[in-house]
Amino acid sequence: MAAYKFNLNPKEPREDLIARHKNFGKILSGYQRMTHPLYRTPLYRHRKTLLIVILVLLVAWLVAEFGEEQKEKQKQKIPAPTERKSDQ
Repeated sequence: MAAYKFNLNPKEPREDLIARHKNFGKILSGYQRMTHPLYRTPLYRHRKTLLIVILVLLVAWLVAEFGEEQKEKQKQKIPAPTERKSDQ
């Protein structure tokens, strides 16, 4: 069995520790952020989300551009089929 220790007469926390954790503004903003749907908030309100979306779009665009270049280079490298001359 596990040894549990119950403190029946705990010390009261100091007033400065209690005051440090009293931050109603932070609690209210966290609650509003959690209850308000993200898709209804403009992207510029959340900088991290906006940066992630921009980076994903930039990477997708770069992959598409370099993919097309690679295809064009491969087409140029492939020689046209030539006919074999038969030995006579």
